[in-house]
Amino acid sequence: MLKMNAGVWIGIVGGIIGLLVGVGAVVATADKEGIYIGLGMLVLFGGMFYLFYRLFFKPMINASRLQKTGLPGKAKILEVRDTGVTINNHPQVKLILEVKNQFGQTYSTETRVLVSRINPGIYMAGMELPVKIDPKNEMNVVVDFSRTQQNSNAASPPNEAALKAELEQLQKDNEALAASGRSARAIVKRYTWLGVNVNGNNPYVELEIEVLPENSVAFSGKTKGVISEAATSKYQPGSEIFVKYDYYDNSKIVIERSA
Repeated sequence: MLKMNAGVWIGIVGGIIGLLVGVGAVVATADKEGIYIGLGMLVLFGGMFYLFYRLFFKPMINASRLQKTGLPGKAKILEVRDTGVTINNHPQVKLILEVKNQFGQTYSTETRVLVSRINPGIYMAGMELPVKIDPKNEMNVVVDFSRTQQNSNAASPPNEAALKAELEQLQKDNEALAASGRSARAIVKRYTWLGVNVNGNNPYVELEIEVLPENSVAFSGKTKGVISEAATSKYQPGSEIFVKYDYYDNSKIVIERSA
């Protein structure tokens, strides 16, 4: 998140003063035609500055304010849209949210947020986020980065050695289950990135799923695995995938292949 620090404010005020001084100098030293040119410059650059303010600085000011004064809430991401805007090489996305306020009431709204260019998929449909809600306008919502950071620290990814051991054991368990398990369709209920990528940008994830065996009762379960970066859209909530499960221990599930 970009912060409205002293440097940003100095830049804004300096830009305004520079524009006014430049136009004032043109008007003071020019003839009638020059005055019109100066006024035209004022309108042109003033309009550009206003547009820049609306697109960039106003959201930053709003986000900074709500981080301090907003009411805490939770939100579920319904949709992620690219805005086509990039700031300092970081793309901006629009999040369509289902928000739950402190009274348990839910409603839909949207917010915009910058994402890292090296991890553009950090926000995905189905994820839950802490948010701050404007007490004067509940439709005005921003991501609560303070609680996001706390959650990140509380569930930090394992170190390299531990991760390697975990993945090796997971691969052994999955290979055994893939050989002896029963195949079934499953519906993804929740997709959670576990904070690390493997062999490039392939995310290590946990899926909460509803398994639908052909000749027995459906059941809920969880499974972990590394999925291809290009295939992440196939594992979002609501997607159908194929798995193998242990008939005698339904807690053991492995991803078989995408739908």
